[in-house]
Amino acid sequence: MAVTLKRGDECSLAVGVALNGQAVDIADVATAEFCLGKRLRKLYPGEVEYDAEAGEFRLPLTQEETFALPPGAALPLDVRVKFAGGEVLGSARMGAVAVCDAISGEVL
Repeated sequence: MAVTLKRGDECSLAVGVALNGQAVDIADVATAEFCLGKRLRKLYPGEVEYDAEAGEFRLPLTQEETFALPPGAALPLDVRVKFAGGEVLGSARMGAVAVCDAISGEVL
């Protein structure tokens, strides 16, 4: 996953999660943790939604959250899944999200 966002963007990152090369079956997921660097953590269900049609999670980011990210950084996206049976497994690193600086620092 190679993604670039600009500080101040309000967007939703599409995240496909696979463990051992297999896509995660959402029916088996009790909760999932999504960490963007060490600054941002969101959980499914609740803050993160699952798009069944696309087979991907949607990680929403507000303008305030992206303004808080360090400009010029390449932040790793890390995912851990807790299954209905209680097992917790981490996904292979999803890649990095590159953060571009913005001239304006105002929320629109």
